[in-house]
Amino acid sequence: MLTTPFDPSHPPKTALSGSDRDSFGYATIQSRLPVIVSKIVDDVYRAYHRLSDADPLKAQKEKEAKGIIEAIGGLRYELQRDKPFRPLTDNYPDVQEWNQALSDHYAGSSWFKASWLFSECYLYRRIKEAFAMTEHWRDYDPFFEQKRTVFKSSQKAVVAIAGRLMSPVRSETTHTVEASSSLDILISGGPESKGTEEAFFELAQVCLWGNATDLSLLDNPDLAKVEELQRRMMMSSNSTPASHNSSALSLDEGALDGAQAELAKHADKILQNDLDQLWAKVKSLRNGRIDIILDNAGFELYVDLVFADYLVRAGFAKEVVFHAKNIPWFVSDVMPFDFQWTLDQLDPDTATSEPFFDPSESTEQLALKDLGRKWKEYVESGVWKVKGHNFWTSCYAFHHLPTLPSAQDLFRDTAQSDLWIFKGDLNYRKLVYDCKWPTTTPFTEAIGPLASSEVPSLVTFRTCKADVVVGLKADVEERVEKEAKDWMVSGEYAVISFSP
Repeated sequence: MLTTPFDPSHPPKTALSGSDRDSFGYATIQSRLPVIVSKIVDDVYRAYHRLSDADPLKAQKEKEAKGIIEAIGGLRYELQRDKPFRPLTDNYPDVQEWNQALSDHYAGSSWFKASWLFSECYLYRRIKEAFAMTEHWRDYDPFFEQKRTVFKSSQKAVVAIAGRLMSPVRSETTHTVEASSSLDILISGGPESKGTEEAFFELAQVCLWGNATDLSLLDNPDLAKVEELQRRMMMSSNSTPASHNSSALSLDEGALDGAQAELAKHADKILQNDLDQLWAKVKSLRNGRIDIILDNAGFELYVDLVFADYLVRAGFAKEVVFHAKNIPWFVSDVMPFDFQWTLDQLDPDTATSEPFFDPSESTEQLALKDLGRKWKEYVESGVWKVKGHNFWTSCYAFHHLPTLPSAQDLFRDTAQSDLWIFKGDLNYRKLVYDCKWPTTTPFTEAIGPLASSEVPSLVTFRTCKADVVVGLKADVEERVEKEAKDWMVSGEYAVISFSP
């Protein structure tokens, strides 16, 4: 039986905390979180002012919305004045567990004094409480419009990638149009082929750098900046049909050179890169089960789906299980609604209003539609599954997954998997317990009981946005400190860490 001697207030090393004024945790609680909370007030205000006069429940909804705004304002007051934590008062199923944790581990503690991980998770759970206490706003996502806007700005990257996955290609040799896309041609040699390996390494890096866009870190999202971040993930910005003779997931030889140059440019920013170990695991699978613990909605979710599609098409997975959050979380985290909504936006026939993406070329429109329908077929046939669990929005680190009573159903289910893929910064923080590990600490040591043989192989794809990093070689920290003092928190550096 796996056990851990640690609890939320006593991690293996000193916890990262807002009490350290030189930490990113302090900057987050002092500056970033109040802005996020204020934006919720703005969103709810706009939402209730859009209510139709014809709505017979308008007066009730307005009254509840004003109550939410008052509750969120009170939350901001508590946060900025470092007030003690109070118990939750709604009736969601996780209330007792949260309140027990508060009583057992944080009695009398407060926003800046507690561990940063707990304070930040508690904030989002309190945000949910404000909506859960209502009848008409109970399931409202105050972050959805932000997610929608930033995903909309991703059209160029979304369309280009869809073309590579779905558009028929023209052979330079026969000058005929093949029925297959460039991805299908690339992996046609089977799981052991060079093309399948090349596709893995390119798409894995696309999946990694998709994590660079995180709305919880963008106080005022600069859409030009978002597009620049996505450029790293683009194998090319050209969307011309690919050549049959191309030797990688690209559009032509010139695009291939540009793609490889772009990936190589950022390779040295992957400070721990276990892709070779991950590839050895993936290529050993045949029709296995892979679980992806999701992070951000929008473009990151899109490239996560691209990678999952590759794993299915290449024959490595017959089942991919996506784990989403049950409540709005860290601004941009994926909820089950976000997952389905994303698929719907690719197919204009199922979009709720005008087409979400509107590429000018008919071939691009068709590629998006075909991709959306293919992914929906995966869902309908059970190849892809989307699940939520309250453990992902608890205050507990992932060390507790095998032993926490409320998570036993989740652990028993996910233990049937062949590989866990954890996306993003928060999942990384929870994997390594968000404490002051030396950067040379082995990843398998930092994840504690999850490195056990009772747990499937796991990997984390994470761009660094918090001051905890493990698994680095002895000279790496010194080198990157000279390049950028904020390397741990800027999102410009990354890690791909694997536990067999």
